[in-house]
Amino acid sequence: MISFFSSAQLAHLREQRRHSTCLIFLSGPSASQVSMSQLRSTDIIAVNGSARYLLNNGIQPFIYLVTDGRFPLQCLEEFQRHVAESCFTFINQEVFDSAPADLQSWLAEHCFILKELYKREKSGPLKKLKYSLFCARNPSVIMNVPFSRKKRLKGFSKDITLGYCNCKTVAYAAIQLAYSLTYRKMICAGFDLTPGGQRFYERQGEATMPSEISQDTQKIIAVLRFMKERINPPLYTLSTTTAIPYEIIPLIEQEGGEAE
Repeated sequence: MISFFSSAQLAHLREQRRHSTCLIFLSGPSASQVSMSQLRSTDIIAVNGSARYLLNNGIQPFIYLVTDGRFPLQCLEEFQRHVAESCFTFINQEVFDSAPADLQSWLAEHCFILKELYKREKSGPLKKLKYSLFCARNPSVIMNVPFSRKKRLKGFSKDITLGYCNCKTVAYAAIQLAYSLTYRKMICAGFDLTPGGQRFYERQGEATMPSEISQDTQKIIAVLRFMKERINPPLYTLSTTTAIPYEIIPLIEQEGGEAE
């Protein structure tokens, strides 16, 4: 049986924070423009291959987060390095379930595992009733549950130990994790949603995972707008090329000058 991330573990991680600001270091091209001084002055949540850039520059991620089961399977050596050299690692159940049995044992020993509150944003009436009852019992999970089968669920979890709400991008899980850790300010780097889904850390000639970001952009923005209207977290972006409107995630000036 999987042991999911607990309230006691969340309390412990809050005590381990080194800064009041968290930088969510994502995969879009603008992430590489963040100054080294800013990267060194915040707690960082890195995702997928973005951790490689940090570690190669002598910066240890506070949290390493992966929610795509393909990444550890395609980049196992790199993934294990990131886990070993980050302070804490989080995966979701998809990553755990996608792994072979021997890797599952390793993951259970080295990673915290997060629940996904829903996998599909479209559900039938019985599942939607289940979600409504769950939110009634757990007010820390805010969810819009439409009656129509054609309309999508939108949600946000203020308490990551209850699980997180899906939104087609690891960034949204990272935002809910950072919120649960009660950071006073959360800053996204590389949350660009640019056409083609380019990842700044991918190298020419190496195998890359396909990206669905371009086709999911409007779905992601709709959920982010819900988050802004219902939660309004202390969330900002450093990206000057993002497809996300600044009234949803405001632009904040980069600290520490140009990237080194």
